Amino acid sequence: MEDKLFKISKYILWGLVGISTIILAICAFKGESSADMQMYLTYALFGLLVVAILFAPIYGVIVDPTSIKKIGIALGAFALVALVAYLISPGATLSQEYLDSMNVTASNEAVCDFLMMFVYIMLGGTILAVLGSAVAKLFN
Repeated sequence: MEDKLFKISKYILWGLVGISTIILAICAFKGESSADMQMYLTYALFGLLVVAILFAPIYGVIVDPTSIKKIGIALGAFALVALVAYLISPGATLSQEYLDSMNVTASNEAVCDFLMMFVYIMLGGTILAVLGSAVAKLFN
């Protein structure tokens, strides 16, 4: 069952990469007139991401019921990173006049700061994991 699901997932991924490449090429030639198409592509890919995020843990628990502990640890780590990002994000730091000129509220700026910190922490963790894995392979 796992091999069949892996093959299906692989073909779906290649299809998404191909469709995204074609749409982005069309958008590059059209310029700004293709902004709506780019947004719809983004919404579609985000929707598929949400479905995958919801489906993967459920499938993992069905295949291996003992994996629920690993899923709980992953969700806890995710929540911890989100909490750290929230605590170290500077919040609203720009002047109110500037925010008004950009049609942005202070709370929107604070949310953007939090999300940027979250992405930076996750990116740094990913880079460290890749480097750590490469170093570990050198010594094995």
